[in-house]
Amino acid sequence: MLKEKFLFVVLTILFFVILALPFLFRSSPPSHRSEVVTSHRLVILSPHWEGIRREFSRAFLSWSKNHLGAPVTLDWLDVGGTSEAVRFVRAEFSRHPAGIGVDLFFGGGLETYLQLKKEGLLEKCALPKKLLTPIPATVGGIEIYDPDLTWFGACLSGFGIIYNKKVLSLMNLPEPQEWADLSRREYMGWVGSGDPRASGSVHMAYEIILQAYGWEEGWSIIQRLAGNVRHFSRAGSDVPKDTAVGEIALGMAIDVYAWREMAEAGSERIGFVLPAGRTVINPDGIAILRGAPHKDLSQKFISFVLSEDGQKLWVLKKGKPNGPVNFDLSRMPILPGLVRSLGTSSSVPIDAFQDKPLFTYNAKKGATRWLLLNDLLGSFIIDNHQALVTAWQEIKNLPFSEPRFIRFTAPPLPEEEVMELAKGAMNDPKRRAQLRAQWAAAGREKYTALRKGSWKTLP
Repeated sequence: MLKEKFLFVVLTILFFVILALPFLFRSSPPSHRSEVVTSHRLVILSPHWEGIRREFSRAFLSWSKNHLGAPVTLDWLDVGGTSEAVRFVRAEFSRHPAGIGVDLFFGGGLETYLQLKKEGLLEKCALPKKLLTPIPATVGGIEIYDPDLTWFGACLSGFGIIYNKKVLSLMNLPEPQEWADLSRREYMGWVGSGDPRASGSVHMAYEIILQAYGWEEGWSIIQRLAGNVRHFSRAGSDVPKDTAVGEIALGMAIDVYAWREMAEAGSERIGFVLPAGRTVINPDGIAILRGAPHKDLSQKFISFVLSEDGQKLWVLKKGKPNGPVNFDLSRMPILPGLVRSLGTSSSVPIDAFQDKPLFTYNAKKGATRWLLLNDLLGSFIIDNHQALVTAWQEIKNLPFSEPRFIRFTAPPLPEEEVMELAKGAMNDPKRRAQLRAQWAAAGREKYTALRKGSWKTLP
């Protein structure tokens, strides 16, 4: 009897378990989220800082849902500064000529895009005419976008001098107004600079000095400026940070880095000046790389960046409607009048379309000698920095007309030779290495001889 009851109970339990199995293991009903179209993805190579990457990722995700019917996420590839990103692109295309699995190059100045176009590494981007109509072709004589539509200015950059007002006041030093001020004797040890070989914005500042003053006077300023530099940092953004904390008193900076420090520390502590008539407003670009996996989608992203929606991200203060959420990007827009129309909501204090330069910047010349200038500045000045500083300490108080002073500030090569070498030797890795070694040795010899007083024996 007990066995029969036990068997009945077991069978009853099994019956209900079997009955419940379909309900226990059935798939849960699909949620609304799982019905969303699979998201697309763009790979972007960029030297831009985290704030720009995060704000554009967030904004384009939202824009693509509304305008494209599907969310698009951005994968950011960071290999360092602009110069390092260009080296990466060249190296990758040398191995994979058809394409490197990257859609866009976003960030870096005009010369970067002139080089990439010349090397055939950019794709033409067909944009609607109504999108380009409000954008001027040039600013201060410099193209904002390529007439052949291979690259576009995403925003504009100005190059100037950041300075710590408190430090200068304590040291009883004057506030700078022009590039030549960075070479003043009394600033020795208080100037900061990045390494142009690693930072495109730093390179651009040096090129501007050479063109604004002419090759010989420009090199003289750079030579003396280098004697005043405390150390050459790797990133261009280090100089504004070091200036803000008082590690240095002043240095070259791109506007966005300076304005960011001014917003954080206050304009009563930090100042920034664009040398009147001796600087340029340069487009900070964007382009589709050859063989981009998602060319059509890349064109949509560029359209967004150039549109008023995209331009407001650069300009508006964080938290303002249609602006950035977490970071002030503080970049000058490519749309005239936008800064003025936003009034106090703008994080940008300057209208790029107002200043008139005293010189005509030659972008082709800058692009042609980009690599050579990096090598020359790096080998002759930066790699010999300690010897240069020691020589400058001995020479800086001499009259400008003193032969020893003149020899210290003289360029190692005439500009004509620089341009000839730039057109040929830079394409030969072996020859380029020989030149770097030659310039480094010449720099060491020059600074040692000037310090010891044996400079008259120099070749």
